[in-house]
Amino acid sequence: MALPPGAGGNLLSEAIRSFVALSISEGARRQIADLLVSLQRQQGPVVRWVRPELMHLTLAFLGEVPQEFLDAATARLSAVARQHSSITAQLRGLGAFPSSSRARVVWIGTEQGRREVCNLQAEVVRALTSVGYQPERRPFSPHLTIGRLRTPDDVSKAAAVRFESEPFVIDRFVLMRSVLGPAGPAYSVLAEFPLAVQTTCRPDDLTSA
Repeated sequence: MALPPGAGGNLLSEAIRSFVALSISEGARRQIADLLVSLQRQQGPVVRWVRPELMHLTLAFLGEVPQEFLDAATARLSAVARQHSSITAQLRGLGAFPSSSRARVVWIGTEQGRREVCNLQAEVVRALTSVGYQPERRPFSPHLTIGRLRTPDDVSKAAAVRFESEPFVIDRFVLMRSVLGPAGPAYSVLAEFPLAVQTTCRPDDLTSA
């Protein structure tokens, strides 16, 4: 739960499952899609791989929260975005939580832009906390979830695969709604928060997220 007991405002308000995240570039998604083809052959049906179009880098999972909380959070997040510049990022390296030998989650890490993403995440969490959010206790480690396992299993071979995405520019973060269904989650954008100062780059060098 993102909110402490009694902090939800109107109890009749619809609970909205939501999170704050960074998107990745279409070029990076295509590279990950190619990676998943080989990983699927390697791991078989043990891992439920995430569809590339659903992949994102979560900054804060809010859980089921009322609209009143989202309204207050949106105002605070807008202020955060105005104070941050865009980030040149790159995804690199595979890993697993809690370990490669007994994995429940398979992920791709961040290389370039890691420090900037961590700084932005800290500001996002601070803003959300000011309106009642209860942050996770575990340290933030920027990563992109690409697969999940119902039962812990060994994914050491997958974790050893080398991967490096193209560099891309993150010029905003988003507040997303998540609706769970039989075919998996469906995401929709509730609000976008453009970062105030954009990175200058040539279009043929970097792809905007």
